[in-house]
Amino acid sequence: MRHKYGHIALLAVTVLLIGLASLSAAAHNVSGSTGLINIPSASVAPSGSISAAYHSFNGTSHISMVLGAFPGVEVGIASRLDDSQNPLSGNVKVQLLKEAEYPAIAAGLAAGQDNVSYYVVGSMQIGIPGVRGHIGWGSGQFSRGFAGISSVLNPVTIISSEWRIPMPVTTVIVETDGWRINAGLSMKFNQQLSAKVMVSGFKHFGFGVSYSHSF
Repeated sequence: MRHKYGHIALLAVTVLLIGLASLSAAAHNVSGSTGLINIPSASVAPSGSISAAYHSFNGTSHISMVLGAFPGVEVGIASRLDDSQNPLSGNVKVQLLKEAEYPAIAAGLAAGQDNVSYYVVGSMQIGIPGVRGHIGWGSGQFSRGFAGISSVLNPVTIISSEWRIPMPVTTVIVETDGWRINAGLSMKFNQQLSAKVMVSGFKHFGFGVSYSHSF
């Protein structure tokens, strides 16, 4: 009997870890790439998926879209809704290695109207399940390097018997994009809808909302 319960517990942990990994892969950042708040991660959008988002970040409004073009390859586009000289940017990211005993590794580029920035990023679970570290470096906007930590508070949606209000899957995020420190909460309500509340540079409060669809 004890042996049977051990197998059940092992299966439950395995399912939990797979769920946490899929949550990390679904995140959509300000710049039109899978990632935390403003930095990319080594995850890529699932093939055949598309997500659109609006973010109010660092005092500016942004809209973006990410497409899982092929297995291990995503493309994205983002636009700043202000009077910037370079409001539109495009992104391409390729996952080179999937996470195992070693970090997941991805390489990507972000292209504006008059510049192109390249980067390499690694992501891996650190410590307990649901806690992941991300670190990367590159050229242009990534030349100062970037890093972050994401920690899932509750890996499943919780519904209170008293309030009957579902509590979304919530992830705490802290990052530095090389220019400022950003922090916030990412809330996943279901497979399609998610939202964020955040603060950038210790002074600008913002929020984001994204919707995803798989074909």
